[in-house]
Amino acid sequence: PNSSLPSLCSLSHSALMQELGDFPDDDLKVEQVEKECRTVSHSVPEDGNDSGRTLTSSDFNLRCLTPDQRVEGLLAYSSHEELDRFNQEARQEYRHPKLFALYPPAEEVRYREGWYIWEPCAQRSKYFLALKSSTFPLFVSLQISENFYFDLNSEQLKNFLKPHTPHVDQSSLARSAIFSITYPSPDIYLVIKLEKVLQQGEIGDCADPYMTLRECDTAKNKDKLEKLRNQAETFCYRLGRYRMPFAWATVNIMEVISTATIDRDVTDSDSLKGGVNSERYNTIDDQFCNVSAFKPATITISTIFKQEGDRLSDEDLLKFLSEIKKTSTPQRRVKTISGSIKLDMSPVHDTPLACLSTELIPLIPVAEKNIRPIKEVLEFPSSEVYVPHNIYRNLLYVYPQRLNFVNRLTSARNITIKMQFMSGEDPTCSLPVIFGKSSGSEFLQEVYTPVTYHNKSPDFYEEVKLALPARLTERHHLLFTFYHISCQQKQNQSVSCETLIGYSWLPLVNNDRLQTGQFCLPIVLERLPVNYSLHTPEVNTPPVKWMESHKGIFNLEVQAVSSVHTQDNHLERFFTLCHALEGGAMFPLRVREEKIPENKLEHELKLSIISLSSSSLEPLVLFLHLVLDKLFTLIMQPMVIAGQTANLAQIAFESVVSIVNSLHNSQELIRDQQGRNSLLATYLYWVFRLPDPPRDIQNAGTDVRFMNINLLTFCEVEQAEKVNIQLAFFLYDLLSLMDRGLLSAKSVSMPTLISMRLEFLRILCSHEHYLNLSLFFCSPASAPCLTCPSITSQSSSSCSFQEQQRILGLFELSQEFKQQHYLTGLLLTELSASRCSLCSAGSPSYCIILHFSLLPSSQQGKSVATLAADTSRHLLACFLWVMKNADRSLIQRWTVDLPHSQLNKLLELLTICVSCFEYGVSLLIQQLALQKSQQAKLQLEGALLRGMGARGEMMKRVGGVVSPLFELENLRWRKDLTQWRQTNDRQDKTKAELDQEALISGNLATESNLIVLDLLETIVQAVPLAECKDSVVGGVLKVLLHSLTCNQSTTFLSHTFSTLRALVVKFGDLMFEEEAEQCADLCQKVLQYCSSPVDENRSQACATLYLIMRYSYSNNFSRVKMQVTMSLASLVGKSSDFQEEYLRRSLRTILAYAEEDSEMQNTQLPSQVDELLRNLNSILSDTVKMREFQEDPEMLMDLMYRIAKGYQTSPDLRLTWLQNMAEKHNNRKCYTESAMCLVHAAALVAEYLSMLEDHKYLPVGSVTFQNISTNVLEESAVSDDILSPDEDGVCSGRYFTESGLVGLLEQAAELFSNGCLFEAVNEVYKIILPILEAHRDFRNCHPLMTNYIEMFGTYFRVGFYGAKFGDLDEWEFIYKEPGITHLPEISHRLENFYSQCFGEDALVMIKDSTPVDRKQLNPSKAYIQITYVEPFFDDYEMKDRLTNFEKNFNLRRFMYTTPFTKSGRPRGELNEQYKRKTILTTMHAFPYIKTRINVIQKEEFDLTPIEVAIEDMQKKTRELAVATHREQPDAKMLQMLLQGSVGATVNQGPLEVAQVFLNEIPADPKLFRHHNKLRLCFKEFIMRCGEAVEKNKHLITFDQKEYQQELKKNYNRLRENLRPMLERKIPELYKPIIRPRLENRDSFKRLSFRKAQEENS
Repeated sequence: PNSSLPSLCSLSHSALMQELGDFPDDDLKVEQVEKECRTVSHSVPEDGNDSGRTLTSSDFNLRCLTPDQRVEGLLAYSSHEELDRFNQEARQEYRHPKLFALYPPAEEVRYREGWYIWEPCAQRSKYFLALKSSTFPLFVSLQISENFYFDLNSEQLKNFLKPHTPHVDQSSLARSAIFSITYPSPDIYLVIKLEKVLQQGEIGDCADPYMTLRECDTAKNKDKLEKLRNQAETFCYRLGRYRMPFAWATVNIMEVISTATIDRDVTDSDSLKGGVNSERYNTIDDQFCNVSAFKPATITISTIFKQEGDRLSDEDLLKFLSEIKKTSTPQRRVKTISGSIKLDMSPVHDTPLACLSTELIPLIPVAEKNIRPIKEVLEFPSSEVYVPHNIYRNLLYVYPQRLNFVNRLTSARNITIKMQFMSGEDPTCSLPVIFGKSSGSEFLQEVYTPVTYHNKSPDFYEEVKLALPARLTERHHLLFTFYHISCQQKQNQSVSCETLIGYSWLPLVNNDRLQTGQFCLPIVLERLPVNYSLHTPEVNTPPVKWMESHKGIFNLEVQAVSSVHTQDNHLERFFTLCHALEGGAMFPLRVREEKIPENKLEHELKLSIISLSSSSLEPLVLFLHLVLDKLFTLIMQPMVIAGQTANLAQIAFESVVSIVNSLHNSQELIRDQQGRNSLLATYLYWVFRLPDPPRDIQNAGTDVRFMNINLLTFCEVEQAEKVNIQLAFFLYDLLSLMDRGLLSAKSVSMPTLISMRLEFLRILCSHEHYLNLSLFFCSPASAPCLTCPSITSQSSSSCSFQEQQRILGLFELSQEFKQQHYLTGLLLTELSASRCSLCSAGSPSYCIILHFSLLPSSQQGKSVATLAADTSRHLLACFLWVMKNADRSLIQRWTVDLPHSQLNKLLELLTICVSCFEYGVSLLIQQLALQKSQQAKLQLEGALLRGMGARGEMMKRVGGVVSPLFELENLRWRKDLTQWRQTNDRQDKTKAELDQEALISGNLATESNLIVLDLLETIVQAVPLAECKDSVVGGVLKVLLHSLTCNQSTTFLSHTFSTLRALVVKFGDLMFEEEAEQCADLCQKVLQYCSSPVDENRSQACATLYLIMRYSYSNNFSRVKMQVTMSLASLVGKSSDFQEEYLRRSLRTILAYAEEDSEMQNTQLPSQVDELLRNLNSILSDTVKMREFQEDPEMLMDLMYRIAKGYQTSPDLRLTWLQNMAEKHNNRKCYTESAMCLVHAAALVAEYLSMLEDHKYLPVGSVTFQNISTNVLEESAVSDDILSPDEDGVCSGRYFTESGLVGLLEQAAELFSNGCLFEAVNEVYKIILPILEAHRDFRNCHPLMTNYIEMFGTYFRVGFYGAKFGDLDEWEFIYKEPGITHLPEISHRLENFYSQCFGEDALVMIKDSTPVDRKQLNPSKAYIQITYVEPFFDDYEMKDRLTNFEKNFNLRRFMYTTPFTKSGRPRGELNEQYKRKTILTTMHAFPYIKTRINVIQKEEFDLTPIEVAIEDMQKKTRELAVATHREQPDAKMLQMLLQGSVGATVNQGPLEVAQVFLNEIPADPKLFRHHNKLRLCFKEFIMRCGEAVEKNKHLITFDQKEYQQELKKNYNRLRENLRPMLERKIPELYKPIIRPRLENRDSFKRLSFRKAQEENS
C-alpha cells in the first residue's frame, strides 16, 4: 500500500467514534525515562581485530623448518661469458655422442594408406532386449515390431485343446524373445494382449469370475469353481480353434530401462503407467538411459485392463497410451482384472543358445539339448534404416482391420475370418506358409481371427505372418472366408459350429509386381466363380452375388519385408529389363501396363538406367549391391539385343556416378574419417568383383598400358591436389596389371607441384610389390627413360658454399641407375630436386625442409597440417640428430642470417620438439600404438578367415561353412602373409625388455630436450640482440616455459633452471618490463616446481625464484611480488597434485638465500623477501584450508574474505579475490552479495583512480559509494602515502581504468536488478552517469528495469558451541538466507552438512532460543542453535525508513523474543507471561560481501505481562488498519482478521486480556501508565474493528449477508463488554495538561512513559 501505517492510524471516523460512546480525551504529561537494558556481550572493535581470535589458523613460523640444500655457486661468476661457459660445460657432462643410434626405426606401413578394412555394414545403434515369460509388440506412435506369441498355460489346461492342436513343434514353445530397437524413444511401450478360448457371453461376462472370485475364497467357492472348470473344458473341446479378446496390459520399456540403468527405486505411482515394479540385480552409476548397458531387471505388471469389445483397433490402443503418457492415468475409467505378469528383461550382446531367426532358422550357437527356444522378433523401424539386404528374407504381413455387416439383415454376429494362402483355386492348393502361434504347428495352412461376441462390425488386431515363395505367379492369392460361430450348440444344429457368410480374395501379383498397402474388399455371398483368382474382387462379374451391391466392406492392410521384391517402381522396371536382357523373358515383355517389344528394349533399358537416380533412398540402399553389380556388368560386358551389340556402357557409367554422388551427398548416411560413404566403401571391399570379360577379349590377352601422364596447371591448387592423390591411387591399383617396360614420366618443374609429385610418389611406393617393381631391368634399353628435372640447375646459382655443392653432388644419380631401378631412381631424383629448390644460401637445407614440412602452413586462409604425428616425430628426431652433430659455428652463422620471421618459426619448431619428446610419455604412446596395430591385425584376420560380409554373415547364421575360395580372394590385402613382413612387433616381451625400452626412451627424451636447450643458448648468444633483442628473448623464454609445462627428467630440469637464471642475470630488466605476461608465467611455473617432492627440482626452483627477486629488486620488485602472490593463489586453488609441506620448505630455502646473500645485506631486500614469504605463508594456509570447506559456503566465503582482507595493500589481488567472491555468490544465486562484492571492487578502483587522475566526473574515492552501503568505506583503508600506483607498478590491470570502473558498476547494477533491489541500482547509476556523459556514451545511460517484485532476505541467528568447531566455538553469526526461507530449511541444511563432518551422533541441534550454558554441554559433541531474527529499528530510525527497501537495507541490528515465566516455564497465564527481547548487533551491515556476519554485541530487556499485552493489542490493531485501508482490499484476509478479533469463538482473546488487566485499577502506581496505555490500545482496537466490519459490508457477496450480520452482532457484543473498562479512568493521571518541551524529545530510544511529577511553581 502507498499509505504508511502512521497515516492509517491517524484516520478517524466521527460516526464510529460517536457510536462507541463519548469517551473523554486522555490528556497526559510524559517524561522520558530510560528503560532497563542489559548488555550481555561487549562489542568487538570495528576493525575486526577481535583479540587475536580468527576463523583460520595461519600462524606458522617458517624459521622452524630446515631449508633444502642450496645450489652451489649461485652468484659465483664474474661475467656473462663465464656463466654461459659454465652452463655449457655442465650440459655436456655425461652425454653419450651416439645415443640416437638407439632411436627405434619407423614402423612399416601395414595397410594401404587412405584405405580401411571395412566391417560388414550393420544397422546403426542396434539394441536388444531379452524378455522372458511374456511379450507382445512394441509401440511408439505405430507398431515397431511384429507380434510374438507365447503360452503360459499348464499342461493340464493345454490338454483341453489337444483335439485342435494334434502336433506341437518345438519352435512354438518359446517364451523368450529378442527385440531390436534401432531408434530408442522415451515413448516405447510393450503391449501384452491376452486371449482366451471363445465362449458364450460378452467379454465383461467372461471376465467377471476373474474379477470377483478371490484366491483366498477358494474353499468357499469350490462348487462354483468346479462348474466354471467344466464349462471351460466344454468350450475348449467344441470351440478350441477360436479365440476371443480378453485383456491387455502395457509397460513403458524405456522407463524400465532408465530405472534399471540409474538404479533408482520405482514407486507405486509408476503402476499407473503400466504397473511397473523393478527388481534390479546390479547397479550402475550412469545418469542416462543407455539402452545397451542397462542391468537385468524383473518387471511386475500388476495392472491388467479388461478388453473392451468396441475398442480393439490399434488407433484405440494408441489413444489410450497417449492418455497414460499425458496424465499418468486414463481419462475414462477402465476396469481391471486382478493378477500380475512378470517379465525378465536384459540386454543381449551375443546370440544366445537355441535362438531362432524371425524365419525360424536356427542360429549359431545351436543348442545340443532340446531346450526351449528363443525367437528373434523382426523390427519395423519407426524411421528409415539405410542398410542393404545381407540375408534372404521374403515375408508378408496381413492385418485385417475392420468388417462392416451393420447394414445387412442377418443373424451373423460372432464373426471370424479364415485366412489361407492359395497357389490355385482348388481347396487342396492351400499352402502351409502361415507362421503358427504358440503351442502348435510351426506352419499352418489356415488361421482364424479372434471373435468379438455379438458384434456385426468388429475391429481386428490380428497379425498374420506368411513366408512368401521365392517365385510368385498370377495364381497366388490370399483367400478370406467369413463365418458366423455358434457359441452354444442348438438341438437341431450339426456338429460344425461354423455358418458360412461369404468369401473375398486378394491376388498377390498384379502385373508381375507384389501388391501391398491398404485394401477395401467386397464380399461374395455365393460359391466363388471359376478363375476368380485371375482378377481382383473389384471386378464385378455378372453371375456372382455380392454383399451390399459389390460395396467394399472388408478393410485390411498388407505389408512386405522382402529382399526379393523391391516395392519401388524404378528398381522393379530396371531389374525386369535386365532379366529380359539376360534372356530370362519372352517378348513382347510386359512391364506393368505396357508391352515392350525386343527392338525397343535398348531404349527402355536406357530410360530405366537414367531413372535409377530418381528412386527413393531407402529401397536404393536396400538393393544397392544388386544395382551396382548390374551396372558394372553393363559397363564391362557388351550386350547383344536383337542380334546387335547395344551401347550401354556410357549411360551405365553415368548412372553409377549419379548414384554414388547421391549416396555421398546424403546427410542420412554414415561417412568415415576421410569423408567417404561407408556403404560404398563396404560394397567395394566385401561385395564388388570385376565381371568376367567376354571370351574374345580373353583370347586376345590383357594388354593394359599406361599413357604418358602430364600434370599441368589446374585452376585450383586444392582441386589439383585431390586429383593428384586419386590418380596415384588409381595407378596404385593398376601396378599389379601393368607391363613394367611401358612406363614413362614427364616431370614438371613448377614449384607449386613439387609437393604434389612427392605425395604422388609416396603413394606409389607404398605398394606391396614395391621391391619387385624396383628390381633392375636386364637391359637398360628396355627401361623407361627418366628425365631429370631441371631444378638443380635453376637453384645451383643460389648455393654459394662449396661444402653445400659437395653435399648436393652426393645426391646426383647416374642415368643408368635411374633406368634400371625406375621407382627408386624417380623417388631419389624428386627428393633431390625438391631439396635443392627449397634450400637457401648459407643454411643447412635439411633443417629448412624439416622446418617447413612440420609447421602448419596457411594456404588460402585454411590451416593445413602437412604431416601425421608419427611422421613428424621421426623427422624431428632426424632434425635433432643433425643439430646435435652439426658444426656449432655453422649453426651460429645460420641463425644469424635467418630473417626475423624465420627465426620465430624455428622457435616454434623447437616448441614442437619439446612436446613430441616428453619424458615418460614416448614409451606409453608406442605401447598404445602397438596394441592398436595388433587389434587391427586381429580384426582383419578374423574378418578374412571367418568369411565376414554379406555371404559370410548369412552362412554363419545358418550354420554353414564359408568356402576357402572366399579367403583367397582377398589375399592381396593380407600384407602379413608376404615374405618381407617384419616380425618385430612382439607383445610377449619380458619385464627386462620393457625396462630396457623405458630406459632408452627416457634417455632419448632427455637428450632430445638437451639438444633443444643447446640450440636456444646458441640463438641467445649468436643473434644480434640490438636489432631484435626483445622478440628473441621473449621467444626463447616461451620455449623454456613450455618445456617446464611438459613432463621432463630431473637432469633436463636442472639445466633448464640454469638457463633461466642466466636469462634473468643477462636480461632481467627486459624480461620484467617488456615480457610481463611471460614473467607471470615464469613465476607460476617456478613456484609450481617449488612444491615438487623431488629435492633436486625443488632446490633448483628455489634458487631461480630467489634470483628473480634479487634482480628485480631495483626496478620491478613490486610487480614480481604481485605476480608471485597471484601465482601462489592460482597454484593452490587449481593444482590437484599440490603438496603444502614441500612449498613451505621451499619458502624457508628462499629465506635462507636472502639471509646468506652478503652483497644485499645492506639493502631492504632481505626484509622485503621476509615480508613477502610471510604473506605467502599466510595465504598458503588460508587457501589450503579453503579446500576443507568447499561444501560449507559460509565458511568458504569467510576464508575468501580473510584472504581478500589480507590483500588490503595489494589492490590488484584484492580486486581479484573480490571478483572471485562475486562469482561464488552468483553461482549460489546470492545476487545482492555478489553485487556488493563488485561495489567494493569499484570503490577500490575509484580510490586509486583518484590518485592517478583528477576529473570532476570521477567518484572521489570510496566515500562516494556510502549511499549504496556504509561498508564500502573499508576500501579507503590504504592511502596514497602507503602505495603509489604510478610508481610501484600496481593497479596495472584492465579494471583500474575508467572503462573498468564502469564495467564493474554495470555488473553490480545488473546483479542488484537480479536481486530486485532497484533502489540500489539507482544509486549505482548515480555514479555511472557522470562518467558516461563525460565520454558522450549516451546509449548506456538508461538502465533497464524489469518487473518490480521485491524479495528481501530472511535472517537467522546461528550459534556454534563445542570444541569440535575449533575457531567457531562460542561464535554467533547472523545468516542471510533467500526470501521466504523457513527455520526448518536452514536447520536441515546445517544439520546435514555438519553431520557429515562430525557424524550424526556427535551433532546436537538446540531447539529453543534460551541462553546456552556451557557447563551442561557434552565436550565430545558439537551444538548448533538457530533462531529466527527480525531487523530491529529504534523509533527515530523508523522516521527515515519508510519503504520496504529502506527497512531491509543497511541492517546491523536484529531482534528475537523469548517468552518466559517466573516459574521457569516458557508459557503461562496472561498475568504471568513475560517476554525477553534480545537485540544483536553485527560487525558489518547487511547486505555485505558475505552472507553471514559475526555478532559483536548482544543486549536484552524484559517486558512485563501488561507490556506483552500492549504489544499484542498494538499488533492486532495495525493488522486491522492495514487490511481495512488497502487500495485493493482482500475480503478473505479481512474476514480472517475480523474472525480472530470479534468472532464468537475467539471473543475470549481480546476480552480476556481486557478482563485480566483493565478490570481493576492496579494498586501499584508504577503500573498506572501501562494500564492507561493498554486502555488506549483497546480504544483504538475497537474503533478499527468497527471500520473493518463496515468495510466488509461492502465486500461481501449476496450469500454472505448472514455472515455479516453475525460479525456485526459479535462486534456489538464485544464493544458493550469493553465499554465499562474503557470508560474507567485513573484519576491520578488526569491533571492539567503540561506540554512537553520539544528540546527534550529528541529521541525515543528505549524510552517509556511515566507519570510526570508536579512542577513546583
